[in-house]
Amino acid sequence: MKPRPFLLALALLLALAALLLLRPLAPAGLASHPRPARSYGEALARIAVLRALDGPEIAPECRTLLLTHGARTGRVVLVFHGLTNCPEQFHALGDRLFECGANVFVPRVPRHGLADRMTGELAQLDARELRAFTDAATDIARGLGDSVTVVGLSVGAVMAAWAGQERADVDRAVAIAPLLGVTQARGWLTPAATRLVLALPNVFPWWDSERKQHLLGPKHVYPRFSTRAVGQTLLLGGAVLHDARRRPPAARALVVVTVGHDVAVDNGMCAELVRAWQAHGARDLTAYEFPESLRLNHDIVDPEQAGGNPRLTYPVLEDLILR
Repeated sequence: MKPRPFLLALALLLALAALLLLRPLAPAGLASHPRPARSYGEALARIAVLRALDGPEIAPECRTLLLTHGARTGRVVLVFHGLTNCPEQFHALGDRLFECGANVFVPRVPRHGLADRMTGELAQLDARELRAFTDAATDIARGLGDSVTVVGLSVGAVMAAWAGQERADVDRAVAIAPLLGVTQARGWLTPAATRLVLALPNVFPWWDSERKQHLLGPKHVYPRFSTRAVGQTLLLGGAVLHDARRRPPAARALVVVTVGHDVAVDNGMCAELVRAWQAHGARDLTAYEFPESLRLNHDIVDPEQAGGNPRLTYPVLEDLILR
């Protein structure tokens, strides 16, 4: 083959590969399959099944958390914690929501909360697993209260956004710093980054490459994250965006919270989700950003988190959740 035709053919192949990588994510098999609990007692029975999964390999503070008033309440708040964290992340904020009269349910997201913080379990996390877990937890919440509010941070925020898009029995969905995109591959690069991360072997980067296992902040957090887990979260986020661009969200009220100058999450993708929901007539939609001047961490919930400030963030989050 002569050099010029060869280079032209190579350029065409590269262009085709780029188009395939950059096309919007539209993953299949991530629709809701609801099976709501019919009573408070049935909800408790399902929670018992989840708690049975919290064996001795799970850190005591990381087991599924239920703060209940002993009966069905007017509002239940279902909370999904963040990547590499566990239910303890939301314990302090959950106490405040409980004191306001809500039942609060914080299930342990699959493959999180192990006492062995160097575990490799996160590499097995799957978007369909996250979808199924979100459905199952929302089903449980239906039995704990009349009005269901779903809250999440990071990967948990993507799960909350999915519930807001897919579940008509969710009254309010609050997505805090949802991992819809990463700062290293913003905007239109997100689909390509997602596909590449899922195609390549998993890697476990340190949250802090200098301190490694001695990460500052809460001791129940894994000091490493999984690139495969991030890719699967982005895949679920891609499903949310894909559906949000095509039809109205199912939930009555939606909230998207971002952190100014978030070093982990692409806030532009969060804004894209808000625009998609607005374009389809979402009537009760709030977008709130904590100012960059506050210098907050991506994790604005865990009171032990370095760079967190519950004194500032909790009153705002409490209002956005319970409004």
